[in-house]
Amino acid sequence: MAASLGTWGSRLCRLCGNQSKSNRYSLFRRLKSNKSSVKVSSKEKAKGSANAGRLIDKEKPEPHGRYSHTVFLPKTTFSQRIPPSKRPERDAYINEKCWFADLYSWQRKNLSGREFILHDGPPYANGKLHMGHAINKVLKDITVRHKILCGSKVHYVPGWDCHGLPIELKAVSGSENLDSSAIRVKARNFAKNAISVQMEAFKSWGITADWENGCYFTYNPDYIKAQLRLFCSMHEKGYVYRDLKPVYWSPSSRTALAEAELEYDDKYVSTTATVKMKVTELSSGLSDVMSKLAGTTKGKAVFALIWTTTPWTLPSNRAICFSPKLEYVLAKLDGDEDCLYIIGKDVYQEFSDKIGRHLEVLSTFIGDVLHGAKYSSPFSDESGNAVGLPFLPGNHVTGEKGTGLVHTAPAHGPDDFVVALAYGLPLDCFVNEEGCFTSDLNHLSLKGLPVLSKETTMKIISLLGDNLIHTAPFTHSYPCDWRTKKPVILRASQQWFVATDKLKTLALEQLSKVMVVPERGGDLKSSAMAGMLQRRPYWCISRQRAWGVPLPVLYNSQDGHPITSREFVEHLCSCIDQCGTDFWWTLPLNELISSDISSKYSVSELKKGQDIMDIWFDSGVSWSSVLESHGNAKVADLYLEGVDQFTGWFQSSLMTSCAIQGVSPYKKLYVHGFAVDQEGRKMSKSLGNVVDPEDITCGGKDSKSKPAYGVDALRWWVASHSGTNNNMPVSSELMVASAETVHKLRLVLRFLLGCLHGSSNNDYTCDSYDDIPHLDKYLLHLLCSFDSMVCKHYEAFQYNRVCSAIVNFVTNEVSAVYCHLVKDRLYCLPVESNARNSCLRTISEILDVVSKATAPILPHLIEEVYLHHPVPRGDSGFFRWAALGQRSPSIQWHFPDAVESVELALKVRQIINQKAASMGEGNSWKLGARINANDEAFGRLKALQPYEESSDSELVEILQVSFVHIQNALREGKSDKVKDNCTGVPPSHLDSDVGQPIDATLLNVSVEIFPLEGRLFKCDRCRRFTSYIDSELCHRCSIVLKSMS
Repeated sequence: MAASLGTWGSRLCRLCGNQSKSNRYSLFRRLKSNKSSVKVSSKEKAKGSANAGRLIDKEKPEPHGRYSHTVFLPKTTFSQRIPPSKRPERDAYINEKCWFADLYSWQRKNLSGREFILHDGPPYANGKLHMGHAINKVLKDITVRHKILCGSKVHYVPGWDCHGLPIELKAVSGSENLDSSAIRVKARNFAKNAISVQMEAFKSWGITADWENGCYFTYNPDYIKAQLRLFCSMHEKGYVYRDLKPVYWSPSSRTALAEAELEYDDKYVSTTATVKMKVTELSSGLSDVMSKLAGTTKGKAVFALIWTTTPWTLPSNRAICFSPKLEYVLAKLDGDEDCLYIIGKDVYQEFSDKIGRHLEVLSTFIGDVLHGAKYSSPFSDESGNAVGLPFLPGNHVTGEKGTGLVHTAPAHGPDDFVVALAYGLPLDCFVNEEGCFTSDLNHLSLKGLPVLSKETTMKIISLLGDNLIHTAPFTHSYPCDWRTKKPVILRASQQWFVATDKLKTLALEQLSKVMVVPERGGDLKSSAMAGMLQRRPYWCISRQRAWGVPLPVLYNSQDGHPITSREFVEHLCSCIDQCGTDFWWTLPLNELISSDISSKYSVSELKKGQDIMDIWFDSGVSWSSVLESHGNAKVADLYLEGVDQFTGWFQSSLMTSCAIQGVSPYKKLYVHGFAVDQEGRKMSKSLGNVVDPEDITCGGKDSKSKPAYGVDALRWWVASHSGTNNNMPVSSELMVASAETVHKLRLVLRFLLGCLHGSSNNDYTCDSYDDIPHLDKYLLHLLCSFDSMVCKHYEAFQYNRVCSAIVNFVTNEVSAVYCHLVKDRLYCLPVESNARNSCLRTISEILDVVSKATAPILPHLIEEVYLHHPVPRGDSGFFRWAALGQRSPSIQWHFPDAVESVELALKVRQIINQKAASMGEGNSWKLGARINANDEAFGRLKALQPYEESSDSELVEILQVSFVHIQNALREGKSDKVKDNCTGVPPSHLDSDVGQPIDATLLNVSVEIFPLEGRLFKCDRCRRFTSYIDSELCHRCSIVLKSMS
């Protein structure tokens, strides 16, 4: 296809001229009188067999000679190929020439369709872009451009997440002893530079937005003021509060982290410890169990066995939890005759095998028996604490692993914390912000030791002494700081929280109304999000850093009680207006205090908080600043982000919106996968598999190994691999394939442009479609179906299916069928002929519909096509022209009868090609065809050729032979099912010209082909075998030349 359309004039179709009826009959009589077979040499047979995949016109074209100036070949200045070195220049030229930068503002002013709101999840302003950014922004732009072409007014405001630890760490790298104000200056400048670099890349990709005046930044004063007011509103409603709770803490970053800021290391190795805790007081139930064993237990100590993967938390142990419903055993351990051990029944055998010692079960009892018992910890302090600790029931206890008894340290676990609240246990935390033991454990010589170090673990284990039963390495999934990649701990500290337990019912109800696309996999992810919301008791939103939005809270210097108010927040907003966003760190305390607070407290009684807000809170409230109110709420039609945002931005936006508006901020969620390498591995610098989008669009330093594929190839790769939330592989092979696909589309579009050379709008007008050729009707019918299908895929966000539909339609129906079959009509018929003008109209419609289908994905290519369109359409660009024109396939393009006739003719054409291949003939124009058909098939074919024989009918054009005789099989005394001696054709004309055999009798036709060479001669102008005299023009071409002269 690409080759045939890429070199215009390389082949001319050989359809017959306008001969009279008497001449046609005379021709047929001459042909019938000589039915000698074609003699083919063995060499030609071998050549024909080798070319069976493509028989029509494989020969090298002859020169046009003296008639070349009379053939109407395609002409266009649209280039056939853009060299890699020129692609960046071409992309930049199209960006500027076609007003990409102004399209967003233009559509806001000029389109009046229903507003479509796509809310942009802000990328992080911390460095260069990666392929994940390309996936996300291109998918959003495809969505925006499609909506614009549909006439919708689009609301899309791109943004940036500008605060947070990663920016702060990069900004202050190499600097020491900086105060908070200096850190903030460096961080702001770093973010500004990163935004500038990222924005230029987004522009170069053709992303539609108002980049100069229509972006949002989370460090902007207005954004911060809105965020402070929203925090205040949530606090007033009781959705935000301060408390002492265990939170994920990053010793490497020295700050609390939210769940969404964690990554999990599946190969993390912990040191496990199985420890015995001495029971110091039996419960009544446990006493009964012991008494039933008579003298067996007399004088023996009883121990509870616990198992932990975090030995460093053992000094904070304050209880042992059991399940009231599980069964436990009292057992004797081989080699330890003086002790009895309590362990879960379901795990005791596994434990016995693990330590290599036999456990003899003495008694079995239900867990509730342990309620009321007490024990002592191996780490009792100098004051006698950790003695007489309770056994407590816990719903989180299972018998699936460990010992069925759970070591409980309230300061270091959410389940532990819940138990502590229920039973009034102390929340002792002996770990500081650096992740090291505090002086509270001086008696254990642990002060200053980092809790996560191997040395500390070994120290703890040595302190256990005889209480240690077993230790071993254990590989499991462990949470790590998403930025530093180092392990985190759970640590109790005073933090600010969103009360998700109060919001979860409403949030889950709203989430159930949200449509997730693509459906396959997306629903599972939303279900996982729902499950996380259901289980999440709180969301920690305070961070202990300098670069962020300050929590608008003062504290009583005596008791630490937090103090804030609406008036206080409004006063802070006025401080921002006067002093900028660093006000919290630059203004003295007395200038921060509002009148309502100063009336109750003196300055000496107050101190300023040092916490900033979680960046997920920053971005999670973006709907309040960016979206416009529609009715009583600010709601977007679509949020479009990666699958990881189910635990991030999707969730934080939902929670804050439900708290303030009572509704979800989005109606639909589109989720996409991550960019991975060809082996499915996540891209990382350590693996050396990171692909820079700039290397794809502009090329790398080594142009041979990293050529410039251009923006079109990048966008096609994104679109063709979307449609699922699976990961998207990136490789040079895939980029080459994308570039080649774009090139093939380019060649077809170039051919269509060239065909329209010299045309005008008047050539495209059509009052009636009744008299246009059936092949044109056939293509228009398919064009209408294609447009409808593509629109359906776009609306369903199935952009990969859009790509497949475009490639299949353009390469098959348009190029391989229509363009191939109508070349003679275009090249050789008179300029003013109705048949040729009908073809031009059809080609014009093809170009418009295919352009509209392709433009959202490949705007650079289609704008370039628009610039080279031979009919002046204004210099405003394709999108403006198409959006205002709203050109859609006509409702008149419904021709089922024409489709049936042409489909049958195309299958007959394949029979002819199959037969020609068996004869070794590669040029079907050297042949004539005789067709017998039953009533139904005859009626369909007769619509294409009213006369019994012809050399200029529509059927001749489709079959690509120089003469066709057709007759009704019944009138000739033949049966309905006419036997055919050909080997058959493939089931669809789209597969190939000669394919796998099928039963030709299913078509109810028989086909006989015969040679014309030697009886008729090739016309030197149209190159069909329709001339009566050697070296003379055929009748049709003679008439055309006379009209031209």
